[in-house]
Amino acid sequence: MNNNLKIMMIAAVLVAPSFALDLGAVFSNQKKAAFPDTCEMHMKTTVLLPGMQTQVVETDVLTAGESKSITTIKSSMMQMKMVKNGDHLKVIDLKTGKTMPSQNIPAENPADVNKQMGSPEDYNAPVKEGSLWKITPKDASKPTLYYSTSKNRVMKMTMNVAAGNLGMTTAESVFEYCDNSCLLPGTLKKVTITSQLPTGGESKVVVDVTNAKQRKALPSRMFDFD
Repeated sequence: MNNNLKIMMIAAVLVAPSFALDLGAVFSNQKKAAFPDTCEMHMKTTVLLPGMQTQVVETDVLTAGESKSITTIKSSMMQMKMVKNGDHLKVIDLKTGKTMPSQNIPAENPADVNKQMGSPEDYNAPVKEGSLWKITPKDASKPTLYYSTSKNRVMKMTMNVAAGNLGMTTAESVFEYCDNSCLLPGTLKKVTITSQLPTGGESKVVVDVTNAKQRKALPSRMFDFD
């Protein structure tokens, strides 16, 4: 073996580890995309289903830490307010002022996608796929992530989801993040969720975070139940 070939092989061994993607860094960088615990935001969600009229939902969310929030949802089909205080949730129909059942109503912020991703321990070693790194879960209940080292963010994820009585389908979520012109640079700006329907065609849900800003400590009485 000539000296040049030996040098090339040694260099390859030394350089190869530098191309590995550290899962800890992935999740550390993704945490920077999360909104502050105490935050005010407005979102517009557009729902497109085959053969149906486009639905638009306007959502305002005010949070005070992880355990308290007020979410107001308005669309042509519903107008409601959800007040969450710890483990308690109150849902109010804004048209009638009456309290509604809350058993099957999610109280999570639809823009908080980080919670769906889990932790580094939930994933296998990343594999380069085109311009992104593909990070597959050890458990199928977690999503597959696609990470960009140039943007230091997860740009896409795919996940198996239930499609009612029609079985399972795959949902693909594509993420866009705020630039320095936003009040909260690096946070989530837009999510486009596309699902292939078992009956044919696809559904699309687009969540636009049109405004988000950090708030100072809010009085706890705002989240009291009447």
